[in-house]
Amino acid sequence: MFCRIENMLNRGPLKQMALVLCLLPSLAHAKEPATAVAEAGNWQPTTTAFARVSARQQAMLGLPFAARIVELNVEPGARVMAGDELARFDAPVLRQHLAAWQQALLEVRLAKKRLQVLRESESQHAITRRELVAGEQTVAQAQGKSRMHWQTLAADLDLLHIKGDTKTLEARIDKEGVPAVARALGSLLAPFAGIVTERRVALGEQVEVGSPVLELEALEQVYLDVGVPQTSLPVWKAGETRWHAGAAQGLLKPLDGAALYDANTGLWLLRYLADNPGRVLRDGAWIEVEHVGVSVPVVWVPTAAVVARNRKTWSVLQEGDQFKPVEVEVGPAVGGRVPILSGITAGDKVVTVGAYELLYRDLKEMIKFVD
Repeated sequence: MFCRIENMLNRGPLKQMALVLCLLPSLAHAKEPATAVAEAGNWQPTTTAFARVSARQQAMLGLPFAARIVELNVEPGARVMAGDELARFDAPVLRQHLAAWQQALLEVRLAKKRLQVLRESESQHAITRRELVAGEQTVAQAQGKSRMHWQTLAADLDLLHIKGDTKTLEARIDKEGVPAVARALGSLLAPFAGIVTERRVALGEQVEVGSPVLELEALEQVYLDVGVPQTSLPVWKAGETRWHAGAAQGLLKPLDGAALYDANTGLWLLRYLADNPGRVLRDGAWIEVEHVGVSVPVVWVPTAAVVARNRKTWSVLQEGDQFKPVEVEVGPAVGGRVPILSGITAGDKVVTVGAYELLYRDLKEMIKFVD
């Protein structure tokens, strides 16, 4: 007995049906195919993806005015704490601002002394009221000038991450003098704890206003942006995700917010927060992450029972002496078995030998099966 399919069947939607109708009875008469029984079980979907590391906080530190670098206390890779001195500099503008504020303070003191003299003279009827008002106006003008110079100086200190108040700084200037105070304030401090990742200047170099001096990154914790296909989003929304970098690894904490579409890759970005012990994760690095989803009920079949055709996945069921191809949704193979998410149920008999031939024979050739 044989079944013959001519090339004319190579056209139209009857192509696959003709193949199945022709081949399956032939196999049934030729030889009993090997089968296995689908078994109920559970499966945790495990998948991997790549993630880009970004520092949780990053800053390129510069100076608010032109200066000469007179001391460098750190090298790239150095770990610093908030407030640590990173570099020292000599800035003529800072000295000028300190001197201008000092001069304004002296003018305020002088104006107040003159006003006191005028008030005493008024009490003795030695001057007119107009002269007293003029003295008060002079004090007000000196105080306004002093506030203006202080605001300029305070802006410098703020840019240098130095906290100061007028009384303390005024007392220091009176005691130490402007040059000494300017040297003490000429310090670039770390605004937060982190790692110095880059140094842009050399000792003795003259830097311009705003020129970058050092780059600092906070790496105690980092962000990881993981790119996954849209179809995988439901799996990644639940379960556990871990990062791997050489021998180091750690758990990722998902952050609230919707996934963002990346037009460059066609993937959806999920953001996670990760502790970074030893600061092994560096800003801009790409690392592998593994996600283990929640356990779901499935049926398990041997890998040979699952084949692909026309971008779909199939299994062939045996029902008595009849065979039927069924489209199935599967997960990755585990230990020689494949988890079936939909398409068949526990107890179904699936073909493990012959399923490949049933779905992959070339219809353009003459096919014969002889019993």
